[in-house]
Amino acid sequence: MPKKRENGEGTVYFDKSRNKYCAEIYDQEGNRLKDRFNTREEAKAWLDELKAQFKRNEYVIPNDITLSQWIIKWLKTYKTEIRAKTKLQYLWAFAHIEPIANMPLQDKNAHVIVQEFLNSLVDKLAPNSRWKVYQLIEAAVKKANQLQLVSKNFMELVEAPKREQADIEIFTTSEMSAIFTYLRAPNTPPVLARHYQLMMLLATTGARPGEILALKWKNVNFSAEKIKIETTILALPKVGIVEAPPKTKAGIREITIPVQMCEILKTLRGSGKIMYMCRPDDYVFHTARGTAFFPSNIRRDWKKILAGACVEYKSLKTWRHTHATQLLAKGVPLLEVSKRLGHSKPSHTLNLYGHAIPDFDKDIALKVAEIYGIAI
Repeated sequence: MPKKRENGEGTVYFDKSRNKYCAEIYDQEGNRLKDRFNTREEAKAWLDELKAQFKRNEYVIPNDITLSQWIIKWLKTYKTEIRAKTKLQYLWAFAHIEPIANMPLQDKNAHVIVQEFLNSLVDKLAPNSRWKVYQLIEAAVKKANQLQLVSKNFMELVEAPKREQADIEIFTTSEMSAIFTYLRAPNTPPVLARHYQLMMLLATTGARPGEILALKWKNVNFSAEKIKIETTILALPKVGIVEAPPKTKAGIREITIPVQMCEILKTLRGSGKIMYMCRPDDYVFHTARGTAFFPSNIRRDWKKILAGACVEYKSLKTWRHTHATQLLAKGVPLLEVSKRLGHSKPSHTLNLYGHAIPDFDKDIALKVAEIYGIAI
């Protein structure tokens, strides 16, 4: 038996009893690593690879953790405070990785296996759905690499699926007029007409539908002409509707509203009907029992409203898109619009609505001429 060497040096010797070449080395922690090979060259190559990993600080202790086992551990340990909706998306994506669930996390060909798996989803899932599966694996493996469960983040070698950017639709002036005219028409069914104030608030704030459905009277500041967004309404399977924080910290914000909108809300609050409760913790928009509306019920009524107004179907988020587009088109600074929408980064607002920003280039040229006294 050879004499023990310093950690990281290693040795190769021939084991006559097994008729094999043995390679042996001690890692940085003093743990002995050993393997047997048919030839000296194979043993030396194994040893050299380990030495290189030590040098690059990429060596990890071998384990038999599978991809699915790690993702479950990652979700339970490091994703305990994510939004309920995000957790549902992760669980949905996890259900789709079954074909590679038992892949060892340290498999040398892990990047190839994952790439081939993602490629196989092209005919099974939509682009954005494939992205969610990729995103789950990528996030989990990145953490595994940080914890030295894998020597490299093999997802860096995997091509991410392309995401489809949905076209941004907005309402025309005539469409908005038709919608509000229909909601205020005397022959409109009351179950639809009751959403007039809700639709008006969506139109004048650019807030997300879930944020407006979560609005309570304590969040309405009539004197300052503002509403405060603190939560959003989510519908969870087998749970029902719950209040959750906005997507990001930037989502908690105050939004100024027109004085006319204040008057509409005052009228709503003081209508005197039982269904319109007005205590601070009551929802501004609610059912006859005082509970928040299910988003799916609002979407159902919304389809009927558009049909009644003879307007082609567009999602409720179109109010938000229209609001942002119109503000930018009127020259409202990008940063202010971004804050109003609750975006964490102005670049996100720019990517979505940059097309609506007017071309001020000609005006800038004229101002430059004025500054330097250039005659035109």
